[in-house]
Amino acid sequence: MNKPVRFIKKFFYVIPLAIVSIISVIPFYFIISMATHSTNEIYKGEIYTFGSKLVENISTIVQGGFLQYYWNSIYTALFSGILCVFISALAAYALTVYHFKGRSFCSSFIVASMMIPSQISLIGYSIEMKNMGLVNSHIPLILIWGASAYGVFFMVQYMQNSLPKELIESARIDGSNEFRTFISIGIPMIKPAVGTLFMLVFLWSWNNFLMPSTLITKSSKFTIPIGIQTLATAYTQDWGARGAALTIAVVPILIIFAIGSKYFIKGLSAGAVKG
Repeated sequence: MNKPVRFIKKFFYVIPLAIVSIISVIPFYFIISMATHSTNEIYKGEIYTFGSKLVENISTIVQGGFLQYYWNSIYTALFSGILCVFISALAAYALTVYHFKGRSFCSSFIVASMMIPSQISLIGYSIEMKNMGLVNSHIPLILIWGASAYGVFFMVQYMQNSLPKELIESARIDGSNEFRTFISIGIPMIKPAVGTLFMLVFLWSWNNFLMPSTLITKSSKFTIPIGIQTLATAYTQDWGARGAALTIAVVPILIIFAIGSKYFIKGLSAGAVKG
C-alpha cells in the first residue's frame, strides 16, 4: 500500500475519533470552568473561560462536609468492588469447574435475573435492610454488590476461555484443597477479569444515587452524589460549588482507569467472546 492511500485511510480513522474525543471532553471542560466561577457568573454565561472563584468554591464544599462525603464514597465503592469480585469469582469458579445437577438451571437463572431492572427490587431490599436495622449505614450499599448477576456472568465467560482445567486437576492431584486452588491458581489466571469487574463496580457504586438517597438520611453518612445535591438553599443552587465538587469527584475514577486501563481493555475483549 503506497503512502497516499495509507494516509487517506488513516485520515478517515483519526478524524471521527478526534471528533468523538472533543465532544466527550467538552462537558468535562465546562464542569471545570464552572468550578472557577460564582453562580451569578455562570448564569451570565461566563463559563467559556476560567474564573477566579476556585478557592472560594472549594472552601464552600469543604465547609459543607464534602470531605466526609468523599471518604464515605471511597471506602463504600472500594469494599463494594472487593466483595463483588470475590463472590462473583467464587460463583463463576463453581459453575466453570464443577459439573453438578442444576448447573444449567443456575446459569440460566443468572442470565434471566440480569433482565430484571434493579429498581424493581429496591423497595423489598429497603424493607429488608430496615428490618435488619441497617438503615443509615453504608452496609446495605456494599452488600447489594455481593449478589451481582452481571459479575458472575462476566466471570464465567472469562473463566471458560482462560482457566485451564488441567491446572485444576494437577493441583487436586498434588493435594491442594479447593479454596487454595481457587486463590493460588484461579485468581492469577483471571487477573484482567478481576481488574475489569472491580473498576466497573467501583464506578457504579461511586455514581450510585438512587439507593443511598433511599436508605440514608443522616448527613454524616451521605456519599458524593447525595452530598452534591445538598449544595443548595431553599431558593438557589450553588452551581460553582457543585462544579468544584464534581471536578474533585472525578479524580479517583480517572486514576483507577489510568492505572488499570490495560486490564480493563483486555478483560472486556477476552470476556466478550465465548469459544
